[in-house]
Amino acid sequence: MLNPGVTGTKRLLDARLNYRKQWVGYEGAPTTVSLGLHSRFMKGKMGAGLYLMQDKIGPSKQMNIGAAYAYHLRFPDCELSAGLAGNFTKYTLIGNYMTLHHNQDPSIDQSLSNSTWVTDASVGFYLYNDRFHVGASGLHLIQSTAEFYKNDTTKKGTIKYITQANFTLGYNFAENPDYIWESTLYGQYVKGAPMMLDYTLRVHFFEQAFTGFSIRLRDAIAIHAGFTFFGNYQISYSYDIQIGGLKKFNSGSHEIMLAVSHDIFKTKRGRDNSKFLNQKYGYLF
Repeated sequence: MLNPGVTGTKRLLDARLNYRKQWVGYEGAPTTVSLGLHSRFMKGKMGAGLYLMQDKIGPSKQMNIGAAYAYHLRFPDCELSAGLAGNFTKYTLIGNYMTLHHNQDPSIDQSLSNSTWVTDASVGFYLYNDRFHVGASGLHLIQSTAEFYKNDTTKKGTIKYITQANFTLGYNFAENPDYIWESTLYGQYVKGAPMMLDYTLRVHFFEQAFTGFSIRLRDAIAIHAGFTFFGNYQISYSYDIQIGGLKKFNSGSHEIMLAVSHDIFKTKRGRDNSKFLNQKYGYLF
């Protein structure tokens, strides 16, 4: 969803269901639910996927459905994936949830809700193996405009999407393969908003469980843990402790994810079928 270059780079089949409840106790705080499914085909040369997302923030609700495609270029010990994605968003404004600075604002009709459809596109690149990754992506490339109350020119309102840039850098390291450290830096930039930086450090135990923390610049510290069962299933949970300006008004954020990922590293006969020349790790990231 954030980088279409990731499409098809996990395992043979990868599905993830995610639920996030942000800033608990803060009225109108964001609630996000998402589902993503992607796979690789043509002997791993291509990837394709679908995703659904619902995002509720105060008086607005966005329902998003999209599809992504990526082409994978293999090198001896790494892979470069370039991806494109397109999506449709149903954007809804709920009039009676809004508080106006001016009660006679002609761009908002508080007596009713209004919806509109918006098209969008994104692009991304992802260079990786099982030990490192580097990624970059751009969202909202079309810079579409959502138009509301289009049938009443006295109340017509617009919301313009702005291009969003994302980058990620990660490295996995270990002296003992039973204890593998996963280190990731993620950044996000949108014109008109402070740049977001997020650093995560996790340790994976015996390819069965992980625990770790994230530091989000000027915003929060997150503590998270996960467990892998039956080889191809993983459940993980994260709790954000607010350190920014909203810390007095909420009791933190909760996020839970369920991943189902078919193992691509084994053949039907159980033999090792590593993707990379110096393969070391083969579990769910």
